[in-house]
Formats: sequence, structure tokens, C-alpha cells
Amino acid sequence: MSVAENKGGGPGPVVRLGTRERILVATLALFNQKGPEAVTTAEIAKAVHINQGNLYYHFRTKESLVLALFARFEADALMLVKEADAVQGADSKAYAGFLRKWFSLVWTHRFLFRDIPGLLATAPALRAPILMVSGGMRLSVDVIFQRMEDAGLISVADEDRKPLLTNMWIVSTYWAVYLGLQEGVHELGPQHVHWGLSQVSGLLRPYLSDEAKADLDAMLSEPFA
Repeated sequence: MSVAENKGGGPGPVVRLGTRERILVATLALFNQKGPEAVTTAEIAKAVHINQGNLYYHFRTKESLVLALFARFEADALMLVKEADAVQGADSKAYAGFLRKWFSLVWTHRFLFRDIPGLLATAPALRAPILMVSGGMRLSVDVIFQRMEDAGLISVADEDRKPLLTNMWIVSTYWAVYLGLQEGVHELGPQHVHWGLSQVSGLLRPYLSDEAKADLDAMLSEPFA
């Protein structure tokens, strides 16, 4: 990434993205819009205004592009976990916000969730990092559950915790696949992400205290954009 002086009298320097960064930004937009299987390397190169040789210099295959974008999603997910780890005490609004931030992250990288079956065919090397992120997120949510339980915000029987965590992860990961297969939704909008968020919240609500339910419902009442 390079930084050039701002000649327009603005508040700071003008940041010019390097070629690799511009490729990833364009690829994410195209993958989100059309799906990885429908996007060609020629189309990506055209969007970045470079030739395909320059694209191949940075990314030799479409699989390498998918893996690079997943690495960014993984880094963002780890940052979200760190934010959640910093929450202390009975702050149910912060816990509800964590759930919303997760779905905001899903929206930013929605092709990863909408196109999982095809992605694993295009990029089989994606399976291992997906499993790693899945395991890490589920562990983090389990820790959050314990904190909420200690604060009196949630009550989950020991025998129910593992099934609840599993079902929450299944829904939060595969809701977009469900909409595509069962409802014929192939172009996700913010309203569909809010639908997925509502499904996960529905799994969680029966176990929450009145205070936590109120904060969850307040979070869900906000438009998703």
C-alpha cells in the first residue's frame, strides 16, 4: 500500500491501494455479487484495470484468491473474538452487539457462507481453515455463555449447552445456503442477513434472562444495513 500527499486540502493523506489489495477488493465485490464459480480471472483483471499476467503474478489460481479472502475473514473474526473477550460483567447489550457484529462480518464476506458447497470444490484447501475457525468460534461462544451464566443473563443446563452451541453454529453458518436451496434466494440483501440473525436469536432467547431478552430484542429492532 502506498500513501500519497493529499492535494485537495482534506484532513489526511490519500491512500492508494497497491495492486494486490485492489485485486482482493475487486474479487470480494465480484464474488459477493455473482459467486466465485461465475467469476473469471479475466473479469477480475478487467475490474482492477490490469492484464491477466499481472493478476497471475499476485494470485496464480482462483483458489489462491479464495484462500486470501478467507484469511481476511479469519483475521476479522479473531478481532471480534478479542472484543468479546474484553466484555466484563453483566453487559447484556455488549453480548447482543457481539452477535450483530458477527452477522455484519458475515454480510461483508457473504460469498463464503452463501456458496460453501461450491467453494470447497473450487478451493479444497479451504476445508482445514474453515474447521479451525469453526472450532475457535465455538470455543469462544462457550466462554461467553459461561460469563453470561455467571452474570445471571443466561441459564443453560449442562446437557443442553453443546446441542445449543452446535445448532447456533449450524444456523449462523448455513442460513444462506438454506435460503438458496429452500427459498430460491440467490441475491442476498441486508434483510436476509437480518433473517439469519433472527433465527440464531430465536435459538438463544428461551435461555435468556428478561434483561438479556430485552437487549436482544432491542438489537433486532435496529435495521440491518
